[in-house]
Amino acid sequence: LMYASTIGDILIKFAYRFQPPSSQPNQDGEGKKDKPKEIKSLSILGDVTYGACCIDDLSARALGCDLLVHYGHSCLVPLSCTVIPCLYVFVEIRVDVQHLVDCVKLTFSEEEKERQKVGNTGEGKNDPDGSDGTSDSAPTRIIEALVMGTVQFRSAVVESALRLNNSASAPEVTSPSLDQVQFQAIVPQAKPLSPGEVLGCTAPSGLARLDFQEALSKSRRRQARKNRDASTSDVTAPNESTARERVMIFLADGRFHLEAAMISNPSLRALRYDPYSKTLTEERYEIVKMKKLRRDAILSVRKNLGIAPPSRRMDIVSGTVDPATESSDDIANSVLQQQLSSPVLSLGSQPPSDSSPPITMGIILGTLGRQGNPAILSRIRSLLHSRGIRSIIVLLSEIFPKKLEMMSSTTPGSGGGVSAWVQIACPRLSIDWGHYFCVSVLSPFELYVALGEVVDTSLWSADEEKKDGAEGEDMHDDGYPMDFYTKSGGPWTNYYDSNKDRKVMSYGT
Repeated sequence: LMYASTIGDILIKFAYRFQPPSSQPNQDGEGKKDKPKEIKSLSILGDVTYGACCIDDLSARALGCDLLVHYGHSCLVPLSCTVIPCLYVFVEIRVDVQHLVDCVKLTFSEEEKERQKVGNTGEGKNDPDGSDGTSDSAPTRIIEALVMGTVQFRSAVVESALRLNNSASAPEVTSPSLDQVQFQAIVPQAKPLSPGEVLGCTAPSGLARLDFQEALSKSRRRQARKNRDASTSDVTAPNESTARERVMIFLADGRFHLEAAMISNPSLRALRYDPYSKTLTEERYEIVKMKKLRRDAILSVRKNLGIAPPSRRMDIVSGTVDPATESSDDIANSVLQQQLSSPVLSLGSQPPSDSSPPITMGIILGTLGRQGNPAILSRIRSLLHSRGIRSIIVLLSEIFPKKLEMMSSTTPGSGGGVSAWVQIACPRLSIDWGHYFCVSVLSPFELYVALGEVVDTSLWSADEEKKDGAEGEDMHDDGYPMDFYTKSGGPWTNYYDSNKDRKVMSYGT
């Protein structure tokens, strides 16, 4: 809301001046010019806005608005999908790029200095004249920097990568050990996001396996075409004797977006530069703990739904009624009446001997702006329907443990309550907070894993036979997918096939 009133004043005062006057013929056949329309009213939406996925065109239409101005985020939801015209106002925050570059260079320079000291001490090569063991020879270490950040700093991300690449020819910072370190930087991209842009749910993946030299060559050729410089040559072949280290340099004032990059690339080192405090810090993420929690949630859902091996088709039809053929009203009534209809057994009485009721899977569609995608909802509901699993759809703007606890059943097969949830809002809600709910709350990707629809390489295949002793193997290149808004994602993502249209598909397809 910091700039909302200012933008509103600008629109009210100047917007009508840019509207071309319309000409309509009068009775005499002469053209009559109408005055440009002025803004009659302006509303400021004060609801929570976490990002570009929270663009609230539906609420704006309900208020009778003809135009929605969304300030500060990239165009994540296509304009063709909004119910009223939308205007994205992009924000570019200027930062001290040179200070960022200097911090990075000095950090690795000091690290190389300490590394050589330790190496020389171990080999007994300390110089008697008190030198630090460094020399003026060719670089002994090449830092392969992957520069990323939030969308507000996208220009600074690109500029810092260029300056790191040019630091060898024009060093602004001098140090006895700086000559031993050379920097090569590229800006990764998770299309359709901007180069270097990272969301809390979307980040470039496979950066540890990336052919860095090829990517660097392509980057320099693009820059040469942009500058119309035909003299730029390709990257020379790396010297086998030169040590190379690959690291992520992230420009942001918080950790949330950086965590997406660390989750997607768990084997890479991550450094975060805060442009406001002007500090460079090394960040870490407990990827092993996170994967264990998500694996346990998936296994819990498999157990509740009666899924054995993922390759086998499950059948949880109980009694004489097929859960998938029940009406939505019947399922909703059985869930909402769970607490009221629970029988109270007297001492010595026996529970009813009827067959256990069917298990219900809850589907949450996020209604905070455009967080929830109806097309993904249709895919998930159709998938559950094909497996004979009955489901109930709940619309929520905010997902809290207390809300779901009112509709959940912690005892599968007890009847009525929801045994597990899948939320189509933000994948990070399941990753960061899923273990605080009374029952499992999966992301769409995790549901596909639980049902055996995808081969899972990031969560140790969520296999019951996998032992906890395999912790060391978790730090491989395959990270948990952060692809909710990438074009290369699966059917659980927003840009997959028809999901990008954000329309409800016919049931059963």
